Amino acid sequence: MSIRLIASDLDGTLLTDRKELSQKTKEVLDLAVQRGIHIVPTTGRSFHSIPEFVRNYPGVEYVITANGGAVYSVSEGRRIYQCLLEKESVEAAIAVRKRENMVLEVVIDGIPYAEEEYVRDPLPYLATEYGARYIKATRTPVKDICRFAGEHAEELDSISFVCSYEDKERLYTSLDKEIPNIYVTSSVPNLMEIGHKDAGKGKTLLWLMKKLEISPDEAMAFGDADNDISMLIAVKYGMAMGNGTENCRKAAPYVTDTNENDGVAKGILQFLQT
Repeated sequence: MSIRLIASDLDGTLLTDRKELSQKTKEVLDLAVQRGIHIVPTTGRSFHSIPEFVRNYPGVEYVITANGGAVYSVSEGRRIYQCLLEKESVEAAIAVRKRENMVLEVVIDGIPYAEEEYVRDPLPYLATEYGARYIKATRTPVKDICRFAGEHAEELDSISFVCSYEDKERLYTSLDKEIPNIYVTSSVPNLMEIGHKDAGKGKTLLWLMKKLEISPDEAMAFGDADNDISMLIAVKYGMAMGNGTENCRKAAPYVTDTNENDGVAKGILQFLQT
């Protein structure tokens, strides 16, 4: 079968370390679009945190956000699917935040909110220089994040805990037992990300493919982190980046080059029918 859909994570995958599309990647994406292939950015970012040049790229009609928590139609400018956290899950996550004193981020209708002190200066929380700029530019500061999350408990796309590596290792496998009806994943070393148990990139990608009448045998997916694994194994041509986590590379059917060496472009050309 020919390829009809290509889903790709953004950071560490489709984008270079400078958060750009390389010229080679643009050329190959344009080739795919010319052949009628759907290009679907699939990210842990909220919708409003996705670079405009990605959202408005020719051939991008659908965007999967919040690790599968929502799907947006770009042309319609609206959300067409969502899988929100349950109120009980949010309340339990707030209790963990209060006990562990970790920074909390929440996403509502594609907009990320975070604690004031964290937004003001993310560097002490293990953010990279780029990460700090990104957080300041995209997060809406909230004075009392626990109260805010509680007031919007039935509206949350996702929750993230900003934590030390030690806390992450200690809590990673226990949160899904402590907080009901969630899945726990991670895209960067200092984050634990929580979504509804029926969300996740893989399940939401399959929902979109069903809507488009595209089978897993007709789809490719690219990713570099643990939160990408579910979509890499959901399709026939799932490719981990050469710079991906060990878990991601082990789980994926294929491994391509790194994001700095046009890994997505090379992976597409490997299977795109000439």
